[in-house]
Amino acid sequence: MGMASGARCRACDHRLQINEGGGFTFHLLRCDRCGETRPVTFDELGLIHLRYLKGLPGPYSVATAEHDQHVKDTFTGKPLSERGYHTAVQKYAGRHSCGGAFKFRAPPRCPKCHSVALAEDPSGGVIMYD
Repeated sequence: MGMASGARCRACDHRLQINEGGGFTFHLLRCDRCGETRPVTFDELGLIHLRYLKGLPGPYSVATAEHDQHVKDTFTGKPLSERGYHTAVQKYAGRHSCGGAFKFRAPPRCPKCHSVALAEDPSGGVIMYD
């Protein structure tokens, strides 16, 4: 499950929303240079995601448990480890137009000045999303 929350840049005082994590059917990667996010759906990933599901000890999520079990029972491809999966997803997500690469663990950045010096802004609220 993902979360969106308010933040304030300590460097330029810009107020922003930070989206963290993906959902039941997608990942949210972030550019390691500018902080722009890119959603990548499991459907887009195709065989990459099926191989990952095949190697999991249980379902990816409760919401996808039935589908995940079907994949484990019927998919004949080679399982993919979590590390291999993350590498493959990041390669699939590619590079951003700024020259950075989309990564699972890239820090959020201010869209105005690109600083990583961000502070929570309670006035921005918190939203949990799939």
